[in-house]
Amino acid sequence: MTNEQLFVGVTSIALGMLSVAAGASNLDVFYQMTKLKWIESRRGRTIARATYAMIGVTLIGLGIAIAMGFAPNSSVNPS
Repeated sequence: MTNEQLFVGVTSIALGMLSVAAGASNLDVFYQMTKLKWIESRRGRTIARATYAMIGVTLIGLGIAIAMGFAPNSSVNPS
């Protein structure tokens, strides 16, 4: 595990936690992004909130994997 992996992992976890909090809180300020407005207009606020939360959970999982040293292309370019 390198410092870069740790930094990227922690950043991803922090952004994932923010995204999950945004999905749980249902505050209007989090739903002003164009992509989420599109989802909200097509499917409703509940689906937009669930999408936001799923993105957050995915980011948290990715951040944990990266922070633990997961590197899918490590065999291509060993460091």
